[in-house]
Amino acid sequence: MVESGDAPDRALTWTALLAQWTDFAQKAVALPRTGEGRRWRRAVAPIITLSAVTHALEDLDRIPGEERPLALDRAEILCRDAARSLHEIWRGEDLPEQIGELIEDSRVAFERAANAGLEWVVAEGRLRGRDPSALVERLRRSGFVGDLFVPVTGVELFAGAPCAFARAPGGAPPDPDVCAQIASFLDPCGKVKEPRRVVTPRQVYRQVDFATGRIERDLVAPLGGDLPAGQPLLALAIEGGQAVRLPPPRRSEPIEDEIPVVELGEAEPRGPENGQ
Repeated sequence: MVESGDAPDRALTWTALLAQWTDFAQKAVALPRTGEGRRWRRAVAPIITLSAVTHALEDLDRIPGEERPLALDRAEILCRDAARSLHEIWRGEDLPEQIGELIEDSRVAFERAANAGLEWVVAEGRLRGRDPSALVERLRRSGFVGDLFVPVTGVELFAGAPCAFARAPGGAPPDPDVCAQIASFLDPCGKVKEPRRVVTPRQVYRQVDFATGRIERDLVAPLGGDLPAGQPLLALAIEGGQAVRLPPPRRSEPIEDEIPVVELGEAEPRGPENGQ
């Protein structure tokens, strides 16, 4: 079972979803009364488009997964054209702050929708990464054409750490059979939490005190941002349905003490002992 919000309305299409939010934006948009009235009047249409697409992207899980890639393509075109129109209206001048924020909001909404997927987290104890070759082959034979991250073979992950991430094309959730195979591979004993929907894959970085050689913590951070210090513990195994060359297995001494798991920006470790 996937942790998520309301179940998607499988009859809804991207066109219908966008129409809902366009109607909302038309009613909600409020333009400032300034000396730039002519520019703002020209900006009404692209402002409504950006507002509607931004909200529709945040609601994209309501449409069938197979329609998601096409919806993203259409959203990207609409946002690009609307942003171009707004830059043209204010050509040679700085964009008003509200317009710049609207364009940035649409960009962030698109990236979140495109990068979304399902994340598995270690629920208790520790999980040792196993060779994923058989899982990769099974998923490829079954027609999985998305992306998959799994633990590097031989590493130990601790409670609260992400241990896998998977997504179908366009950031859609993988099929239930794919999810079941991933969960079975990760831990047949059931020590992994039910997958949850996340807006971007996260990596686990093992950080070591080089003066003493002692492991300090496992830092969890989103992929795509600034690269934290540390050794990454998750590896990309499938990309776009194609197997990826995996890093060699880690052959290290067993870790006696539990390693604290900390999310980027948090001061305290995450784990069963503090309610996570």
